[in-house]
Amino acid sequence: MKKFMMALLLATTLNQASAQSVTIRDVFRQMPDSLMPYLSKNNRLDFIDFLDSGMKAEVKNQLGGTSQMIALGDDSLTIRMNPSLRTDMLLMDSTVVMIETFTVDSIYGQSRVHYFTTAWQPIAAPQFTEAQSKRIKRFEMQNILKRDDELLNKR
Repeated sequence: MKKFMMALLLATTLNQASAQSVTIRDVFRQMPDSLMPYLSKNNRLDFIDFLDSGMKAEVKNQLGGTSQMIALGDDSLTIRMNPSLRTDMLLMDSTVVMIETFTVDSIYGQSRVHYFTTAWQPIAAPQFTEAQSKRIKRFEMQNILKRDDELLNKR
């Protein structure tokens, strides 16, 4: 009987632990408006609903322009806020990495990286594994390179 109770307790604990796993969707839903003033909470929720419905995830942002969620995965998302600003979010362990890439009508682009807890408290840059650091750097660079490709295709 003791073994059965211990097994039941262990199974319940493991079930609760897996149920508490956080996804980028959960974190994005709870994001304070002050961190992304372009989008209201309703805009963020609409993005998720539109993509889940197989629709184009495009909303009118707070500045009267159009913002589009380009990608949404379990641990990352990408939003084109406007033609000059792209935001990527990565969920790495219990850290949210937000990469804002600003581009202009030239070959120059600049990325800013911000780090937060899953409760959106700012934190200093944590120590990541080499693979995680490379992934962050890849997001920074791909945004600048994609912008260059878009400009070259327009000319």
